[in-house]
Amino acid sequence: HHTTTNTNTTKQNNPTNQPTPLTTSTLTHKQPDGQALAHTLARLHSVGVEVDWTSWFPTDPAPQVVGLPTYAFQHQRFWLAPPAARTSFQGTAEDPAEAQLWHAIEELDVDTLTSTLRLEKDSPGIDALLPALPVLSAWRRQHRERSTIDSWRYRATWQQLPDPATPALTGTWLVVAPAGQEEHATVRVIVQALRAHGATAQQFEVDAHDVDRATLRERLGRLAEEAQPAGVFSLLALDQEPLIGHSAVPAGLGATVALLQALGDADISAPLWCVTQGAVATGRSDLLPHPEQSQIWGFGRVAALEHPQRWGGLIDLPTIMTHHTAARLAALLVPGQPEDQAAIRTTGTYVRRLTRVPAVDTAPAPWEPSGTTLITGGTGGLGAQIARWLAHRGAPHLHLISRSGPDAPGASELSEELTALGTDVTITACDASDRAALRQLIDTVPAEHPLTAVFHTAGTMELGQISELDPGRLQSVLRSKALAAAHLHDFTQHLDLTAFVLFSSNAATWGSGQQAAYAAANTYLDALAEHRHTRGLPATSLAWGPWGEAGMAADQHTLSHLKRRGLSPLPTDLAIASLHHALTHHDTAVTIADVDWARFGSTFTAQRPSPFLARLMPSAAEPATPTDTADDNPLRQQLSAAPAAQRHQILVRHIQTLAATILGHPGLDAIPPAQPFQELGFDSLTAVELRNQLATTTGLPLAPALVFDHPTPNALATYLGTELTGQKPSGTTHTAFAAPDDEPIAIVGMACRYPGGVRSPEELWELVATGRDAVGEMPTDRDWPLNTLFDPDPERLGTSYAREGGFLHDAAGFDAAFFGISPREALAMDPQQRLLLEIAWETFENAGLDRDTLAGSVTGVFAGGTYQGYGASGSSSAREVEGYLLAGGTPSVMSGRVAYAFGLEGPAVTVDTACSSSLVAMHLAAQALRQGECTMALAGGVTVMATPTTFIEFSRQRGLAADGRCKPFASAADGTGWGEGAGLLLLERLSDARRNGHRVMAVLRGSAVNQDGTSNGLTAPNGPSQQRVIAQALANARLSPAEVDVVEGHGTGTTLGDPIEAQALLATYGQERRGGHPLWLGSIKSNIGHTQAAAGVAGVIKMVMAMRHGVLPASLHIDEPTPHVDWNAGEVHLLTEAREWPGDEHPRRAGVSSFGISGTNAHVIVEQAPEEPPAAVEAIEAEPVGGPVPWVVSARGAEALRGQARALAARVNADPGVTAAEVGWSLLRTRTLFDHRAVVIGQD
Repeated sequence: HHTTTNTNTTKQNNPTNQPTPLTTSTLTHKQPDGQALAHTLARLHSVGVEVDWTSWFPTDPAPQVVGLPTYAFQHQRFWLAPPAARTSFQGTAEDPAEAQLWHAIEELDVDTLTSTLRLEKDSPGIDALLPALPVLSAWRRQHRERSTIDSWRYRATWQQLPDPATPALTGTWLVVAPAGQEEHATVRVIVQALRAHGATAQQFEVDAHDVDRATLRERLGRLAEEAQPAGVFSLLALDQEPLIGHSAVPAGLGATVALLQALGDADISAPLWCVTQGAVATGRSDLLPHPEQSQIWGFGRVAALEHPQRWGGLIDLPTIMTHHTAARLAALLVPGQPEDQAAIRTTGTYVRRLTRVPAVDTAPAPWEPSGTTLITGGTGGLGAQIARWLAHRGAPHLHLISRSGPDAPGASELSEELTALGTDVTITACDASDRAALRQLIDTVPAEHPLTAVFHTAGTMELGQISELDPGRLQSVLRSKALAAAHLHDFTQHLDLTAFVLFSSNAATWGSGQQAAYAAANTYLDALAEHRHTRGLPATSLAWGPWGEAGMAADQHTLSHLKRRGLSPLPTDLAIASLHHALTHHDTAVTIADVDWARFGSTFTAQRPSPFLARLMPSAAEPATPTDTADDNPLRQQLSAAPAAQRHQILVRHIQTLAATILGHPGLDAIPPAQPFQELGFDSLTAVELRNQLATTTGLPLAPALVFDHPTPNALATYLGTELTGQKPSGTTHTAFAAPDDEPIAIVGMACRYPGGVRSPEELWELVATGRDAVGEMPTDRDWPLNTLFDPDPERLGTSYAREGGFLHDAAGFDAAFFGISPREALAMDPQQRLLLEIAWETFENAGLDRDTLAGSVTGVFAGGTYQGYGASGSSSAREVEGYLLAGGTPSVMSGRVAYAFGLEGPAVTVDTACSSSLVAMHLAAQALRQGECTMALAGGVTVMATPTTFIEFSRQRGLAADGRCKPFASAADGTGWGEGAGLLLLERLSDARRNGHRVMAVLRGSAVNQDGTSNGLTAPNGPSQQRVIAQALANARLSPAEVDVVEGHGTGTTLGDPIEAQALLATYGQERRGGHPLWLGSIKSNIGHTQAAAGVAGVIKMVMAMRHGVLPASLHIDEPTPHVDWNAGEVHLLTEAREWPGDEHPRRAGVSSFGISGTNAHVIVEQAPEEPPAAVEAIEAEPVGGPVPWVVSARGAEALRGQARALAARVNADPGVTAAEVGWSLLRTRTLFDHRAVVIGQD
């Protein structure tokens, strides 16, 4: 039976909103009856008639619900304009008017000068001043330059000590001599001196050409079993011949390195003294006949830093020894005397001191380049700068040599640049350490441009502890510096040179950790210059501090590190001015460095006094004359001898002493035992320095995060006491226990927005699975001052040295009309509120819930959010939105806005614990669900940076990666990279989810939250707290560490935080794992940056998707694991490549960590979705509809409706396995019905 229907409807496009008659028939001869009826109902439905489409589908069983696209929001731009620009004057330490005056004079700026002096342009005063302006300008520049250069200049001098009273020595001294030189005159003098002053001398031979570290250790160990030596006296430096197979390495140096290593391997703690003969010059009459031996002095200065307790010192003996030599030598070996760099001469004992040497006022001897100037390393950074300077000074011919020669990067451009300055240029590939090649090159210098000057700038630096040195590494460094310099000297000493300039390093002057070979090489340059000078040959050796724009330390990370330690980079123009002054004043050996001694000196005096630096240390006095007081017992001996009740206080005082020295405090009162190290002034660098010194004095292997894990002297002393004695302290312990109600919490819906255009969990998975890097340029639509915001100088106020991040480039877009919000209110709303509204809707749709079923439900909202900057600084459009800004920018409204929009009546809580916000929100949501405070809960977080303030602030703290990319747990890690995003989960008790028929994507098996408490500063990470929160989460989940496969780490890429986190994971998840099943570790921050309050939920979504695909995706930007972690302490491996994730032994499980800057830590454990109960699994498959199938699509507006249709078509085309009935049924059951409607009729 068919009818004609006549009804009144209100059409969607009817502007009068008046009822319009619509007549339609259910019968047509062109279509089958069922199809005709479907089309009729579709027309009625599309114009507003309510149709019960569910009756079109079978119900026993109903079709399966499938996932559908979320709503096609129609965005408009809403962003408050910035406040109008305001100008302000910022004064400086210098009087502003005076600074402006001198600046105008220097720049010859007449207009500014006239204004500053308040003179008229045509006044007599200006007419009188103008002729003098160039002279005043030149004077001002020269005065400022001269003052700066003067403050950089230092020279090693020698101070004579009074002859001592008859010294007394005790114990057995090991006298180590080169093989075959037991009867050498110097060896005999040493043995006689020791015996004459009460000591026993035991001779010991070392064949430098056949030395083996392990064999040497065994030999020394056997001697030590007989009697521990009181000291070790090495004369190995006397062997100056090249080491066989390593032409750049003096045999004596190679053997000395092996000796120091073997002494440590054999646990011989006796101090090692190294003797040279004629290796230093104490004055003009000292000829320095053996510069090769000086390399022992460079090595020794580093040994004093790396092995302060096992290092004795350096002594240079005269070539002619007298009866006074033995007594002077014995006096230097008396325990307790402080001098460790001494030279004995016929006139007395001289000790080395560093002194300032301001430039002299004598008229300079003119020096200009002529003929051919040879520059080694000429295509490198320093060599190129010297070449440019020489070309500007009119050098006729420059011959630049390097290993790559014309093939070196930038060589052709450099040649063109120098040629344009009027200089003939030759660039040759020549290794200056190749004796034959260098000789041929020098012999072929053209006669019309004879060789008149040599600048040796070539060099190689390899960092490494002395314990890692071997002849190969020594050869690599010494070859390009020392051996090349020796060849240059040999082949030019007969020439009439006007300059022979050697580029040395301050590592040779005072030593530098991990640079023993480099220090040795550069010390030879200084000695070679002295050696040439005593023979009337030109020579200038400049021991440079770091150059700012060139050289081996020119990268920003290294320069920033050195500057914080008190060693500032030298501007290139002033460094070259220093070079010119040294040439014109015939300096032989001078150190040029910009040093803040209050900071820098503490590095060298923390473990042992440094008489060499005594004159330069703030408020320092000269060291006392030698006494015969005995050395203090080592720390372990002191502890073992003390009553148990006093050991803790001994350790506290020891820590206080080291800390006070590092920070430059005169006494222990400045280091209260209960005050956190960070409050005392420790940063990451000085914290590592304290750790290094404690590792030396205790002999314990200590983690780099030691000071942050045990943040006060008291806490650190407790830890060290436990490690040294094995006795755990009494007191409060933290025991993890499970809560009584630990029902898993099901994840039934997810939605997100993240960098890289990610708009769904599926797109987030595609991003991480394909290894995509979503970090990019800063947004251009937020009115940020992009033209001035970036500056590579971390010191520049108001700027960021990072110019990229992970951004939501459509953060200004919002579909205000969809949520019934006016444009004015939308403009005033923080974009984080807007974003939460949209992804909350998408989360509900993803879970298959429509708004009508949610309104009035006891659903909670737990939203993490941190930023509050939107509109906070005023706006040029503020008047438009007055009355809306308070609610629009208040953090509490984030959660309340979502609850209001959907009619949710459970708890609505905004959580701000910074980076841990979204995981804390999940934890609170899970608790509320278990306690019955809500039946479902949205949980997650959001971050949108309305201003660049965070970039600016972290730039001042050196906390950002310069390239904006997080490199989690990597050796290359150099800071965090900021990102934005939003993510929400819909949570429900697992039993409720099953009863309600909701799809379970995964479950939250357990979670925990804690706080660092009184740790090493409010914002510092704390390893023990991280261990505790992980242990509590495991206890709540009733799991062992081995039952978790992977951790999605906090992993922000910082050099401090990542090692602390890794150590905590090694101490928890890394223990007691089954063979071949390590814990895998990764971080999504490597793909999208650190999205802060949205970071934890990003990790959870990533892990849920990984569980569903059975794959662990790789983390990006990991060159190799950070060396600041002992990775052998447990079974934790980094995900440097994607791996299959089997789930056959147990359900796939992942831990996710987030640690907030406030000290709030969170850890959740996610488990793959459990199998459905048997009844659900055995459900009968729905029968096909067997006829036309309606797809009901609706939206708020016409354009959104078309967007919905396009998205639906894409979804269906991408999954041929889905049936028309499943799509139609899912549209009816899981999507809200709006006024703009369309119905598509098709066949099942």
